[in-house]
Amino acid sequence: MRGIPTVLVTVSPEVSAQMRPPRALYPKGFKIGNSMGRPRMRELQKQVLRDALTLLTENTRPGSYVTREYPDYGEQYDPPKVRS
Repeated sequence: MRGIPTVLVTVSPEVSAQMRPPRALYPKGFKIGNSMGRPRMRELQKQVLRDALTLLTENTRPGSYVTREYPDYGEQYDPPKVRS
């Protein structure tokens, strides 16, 4: 492997996919500004971080993203859509 391995945690997967990151995690339903979870939700934040770091060991395709659902987050949010 060359370079520095990176993982993007995104709440706008369609927008992020255009940048073709090598690895991306989409925590489904998370709001902008809460890409790792809401404030004071330490266990949830740790789980999102663990899931993101796990992507470093998986064979991913640039521009794609892995979606994970976290029911503990609560209220769901629809990310903004890409304009055509």
